[in-house]
Amino acid sequence: MQEPKSPVPVAPEQPILWLGVSGFSPEQRAALETALLRTEELPRWRLCAFGEADAWWVNGEKVRVAPDGHLKVAPGLPTEHALRLDLADVDRPIAFAAPLGCDDFEPQVLFDPGSPPSTQGVLLQFDSWLWQVRAQFVLGAQIIERGAELRHGVYHVSSQGRLLAVLDFAQGKGAILRRAHPVDLAQARWDRRPPGARDLPAEFARVTPAQLAWTYVTRTDRDLLPRRYRDSAIYFRHAPGVPIRWLRDSQLNLLRELAAEPGTLQSLYQRTGLPMRQLERDLTALYYGYAITTTRGKAAQRSASRFDSAPHSIGPGLDSLLNGDAASQPADLTVPAHLEHRYIPRERDSR
Repeated sequence: MQEPKSPVPVAPEQPILWLGVSGFSPEQRAALETALLRTEELPRWRLCAFGEADAWWVNGEKVRVAPDGHLKVAPGLPTEHALRLDLADVDRPIAFAAPLGCDDFEPQVLFDPGSPPSTQGVLLQFDSWLWQVRAQFVLGAQIIERGAELRHGVYHVSSQGRLLAVLDFAQGKGAILRRAHPVDLAQARWDRRPPGARDLPAEFARVTPAQLAWTYVTRTDRDLLPRRYRDSAIYFRHAPGVPIRWLRDSQLNLLRELAAEPGTLQSLYQRTGLPMRQLERDLTALYYGYAITTTRGKAAQRSASRFDSAPHSIGPGLDSLLNGDAASQPADLTVPAHLEHRYIPRERDSR
């Protein structure tokens, strides 16, 4: 008799990390996209709008230093605007592609865009700096998988006797060890604890279950949009249970459309002009962010001046699981109407 084979270990899903680039020509951008192709054992990098990115690559050849010390980056595309950067205010990893266009600037991270080892090296640095995004991605994936079993519970997430996170689904609160490793979180135990164990360690970074779920669904290629959102009318419910700076322009535009009038997936595709895959991804994020519903009675009540953003329970599953986050998030009632006032930059440490 043959001995049973040991199970083949499956590598955990890796997050999509978003890269913004500035000052590069179309040909250079195409070469950079090729440089982003990596193995599945590492986070996957993709290009996105500059202000919505986790990290930046800037063409050093287009950089000039202004008299006030700020950097000016000339556009590389006809549709691109010139960029002005104050490095003291940059809140995410940034690297500059050689050669540099001026002698009075020495970047902390310089790479050769034509050298695969150089581009891979800077991406590995970015992977390390964005550890918290990767850690939250792992926790978010487990929240999605465990679903309704977590409802109203308090959980301690630990590995080898070390507490890594505390998640309170009753109150929509949580905290994560600031240097928790994604691999440790992927292998960690989830122990349900009594309500008295919901205290969040003071030295842990605060994060809500809704924010963890959002981090996951916006960084996975999995199709997580419930079927009813493909066939039924979709209604605006209230502002998402995540910081507004986390929302992309396309998501804010979609919220504005739904706040003005509900719509189906097909009608929203026509009204917004978004590619269907992008529309589906945005709706998925808004669903897990508690901002939309297919139940008319749970939609925001429209009035002449504002929307009623009080949260409503929408039954079992992730909807009610994350209800505590929606209840605890201060409602931003201006989201649909005042898109132009959005503050784009995100604080790296808050993710």
